Amino acid sequence: MLSHQDILCFAPDSSWHGLWRNRHQIMTRLARRNRVLFIEPAPYLRPVLTAAKQQGAQALREETLFSPMDNLWVYRSPSRYPISGRWPLREMTFALRKRHLRGIMSRLGMKRPILWVFRYDLGEMIGHLDEKLVIYHAVDEYAGYALEELDPQARARAQRIRAMERDLVQRVDLIFVTSPTLLESKRAWNPNIYLVPNGVDYHHFARPPRQTPADIAAIPRPRVGYAGAINEKLDLALLEALARERPDWNLVLVGPNLLKRPQALDALRALPNVHLLGRKSIDDLPAYMHSFDVCLMPYAHNLWTENISPLKLYEYLAAGRPIVSTAIPAVQDFRDVVQIVDNRAAFASMIEQILRQDAPEDARRRQALARRNTWSQRVEILSSIIQGYLT
Repeated sequence: MLSHQDILCFAPDSSWHGLWRNRHQIMTRLARRNRVLFIEPAPYLRPVLTAAKQQGAQALREETLFSPMDNLWVYRSPSRYPISGRWPLREMTFALRKRHLRGIMSRLGMKRPILWVFRYDLGEMIGHLDEKLVIYHAVDEYAGYALEELDPQARARAQRIRAMERDLVQRVDLIFVTSPTLLESKRAWNPNIYLVPNGVDYHHFARPPRQTPADIAAIPRPRVGYAGAINEKLDLALLEALARERPDWNLVLVGPNLLKRPQALDALRALPNVHLLGRKSIDDLPAYMHSFDVCLMPYAHNLWTENISPLKLYEYLAAGRPIVSTAIPAVQDFRDVVQIVDNRAAFASMIEQILRQDAPEDARRRQALARRNTWSQRVEILSSIIQGYLT
């Protein structure tokens, strides 16, 4: 594994205590032999001003710097230095953010760091921190986020995202992507690109829970479940049709509602056999997956889902649970352990078949595959590639 390096991880959309994603898993493992600064997103000017009007000076919080484990610190830029899109405030606040971050690095004794950027719009510090290597780690086709919006300007936003990403990719030393489709779409911009899919903390998800959480224990079987963010990746119409077609089944959704239009979930919420249990901590999540009789990957077909490497695929496998998925590219190589359904009409039939026929040896086969796709193995691959660029 990579060792004795200072790593600055620029993480999007997530606090350290939020929904755990691949950057959390990767950085916790790298911190065993390196020093890691996990940098949460800097605030934007407009939300800061709104908060200041509502809360006064207390809204301009001081920076947060804490250490959840040895060799890993979490940092958030102060609200008094927000990101602004207009000159000259843009240049002024950037200079202040840079100075403040340099001060944090000096305080921690960090020098010549590796910059590890996890989204196209987080590269503002490239070239300003005396870095030895810059990595871009793409986990989604980010232009797909904009295309899922319903207003006429969505396509123009998607084009701006692609332009920003292309500019970033051409400035970095090394690119990691999590799916073959991302590899194909980015390799023309920079040849130093490598496919490293997501993985799983196998022992965390494979270990049977000591007890079933009370909220899901109260839900009668069979429980057909999804665990993960509820957003535009999901085929909500498919889920609604499934719940209506089989009122004797209980559809359980575990995860935060991140839909751009949260009310899109209202039709599902109104059904008596649909249970929205909200976000659960990474510590509690395996117990919910073990409580599902069938695990779902009910993805819509769009630009976003054509490029994903779902964490839940490996987590479901580690839990040993049977899986039914729509026909997205990410599951095509897992046909031996995932039941792939090409159309909505067959979804309920496949679930019913699994409820009748799934056997203990099937669970063992799924877990054996998960053991070959752990985060520790993925980090060894990432480390090996990075070492080649450091020597």
